[in-house]
Amino acid sequence: MFAYIVRRLLWSIPVILLLAFAIFALMRAIPGGPFDFVGDKSLPKAVRQNLERRHHLDWPLGWQFSSYILGDDVTGVICRGLYFVPGCDIVQESAGLGVSQGLIRGDLGMALKLRGRTVNDLVKESFPISFQLGMIAMTLAVLIGIPAGIIAALKQNTWIDYSSSFVAVVGLSIPNLVLGPLLIWIFPLTLGRLYPDLFGWIPIATWGAKPPFLLGLFPTSLGPTFWAHALLPAIALGTAFSAAIARLTRASLLQIIREDYIRTARAKGLHERTVIVIHALKNSLIPVITVLGPLLVAVVTGTFVVEQIFGIPGMGKHFVTSIGNRDYPIITGVTLIYAVLLVLANLAVDIIYGWLDPRIRYD
Repeated sequence: MFAYIVRRLLWSIPVILLLAFAIFALMRAIPGGPFDFVGDKSLPKAVRQNLERRHHLDWPLGWQFSSYILGDDVTGVICRGLYFVPGCDIVQESAGLGVSQGLIRGDLGMALKLRGRTVNDLVKESFPISFQLGMIAMTLAVLIGIPAGIIAALKQNTWIDYSSSFVAVVGLSIPNLVLGPLLIWIFPLTLGRLYPDLFGWIPIATWGAKPPFLLGLFPTSLGPTFWAHALLPAIALGTAFSAAIARLTRASLLQIIREDYIRTARAKGLHERTVIVIHALKNSLIPVITVLGPLLVAVVTGTFVVEQIFGIPGMGKHFVTSIGNRDYPIITGVTLIYAVLLVLANLAVDIIYGWLDPRIRYD
């Protein structure tokens, strides 16, 4: 298993680099640049060219990517040895102007439209907030989805099954883009004003935890203020995922309880609760675990919309803003972080496989 984990991590490196290059190429293929406008006014051509030269946007795409990965100094050295390659003359002229240390040294670059701010600073401030929101929403989805799916399967073709299936379909059908504003209108704006003693504690927007965070990720206080701010965003983000988990758990458990070994267990006289909990439930959760990895990343990336609706200063807010500003380092850095999360989530799923079913092993 250890060799498998190491092999998976090594294979993920070229995947992440390929993804980074694809983002590089796609962002620069979009018309417009980060220094075309300041507010509503266009910059003079000479000023724009100086800024682009300082950030190496006048370099050929391949050398820009080399600077992002290896740093300006290493790229300059490589270019001196490959002086005959087209574009190296431009690189050698302005390699000393940049400040990129390269991704290999943990530098995600300098934000183009936020003066004096690095992408590392933005990620350090905003990622813990997106992480906290994503974890609360995912926990809510699992705690609601798995029990609801189990109950629906055990009460198949009863009003409980029909009701849970209906709620799951409704939950899947309402996107968080609609559910978020709807929750704000119902609770803080309507019920909060009509019944301030009951619902007045629910805020409309912002987040209830501020830096510094414990271990860089967790809020230092989990008091009522934190949960009051997290309630509506977590519901808006986790509802669709809890519905998906409930439907998958129900379908998987219904399939498992019809297997021969379940009939054998019942024929041996085992208690129904033992048959379900010990023999059926563990195997039925394998398909659910399969989707939890991608769902976990989808929850975190889904915060883009929810953070905008609830005014939460997370990473999604910077990502959405940077797309409009053509801030290439922020877009690339945030996307790479989500790619690494996806790799780690899938790796964790494969490890849990081995625990749930010993027949599933990797050498």
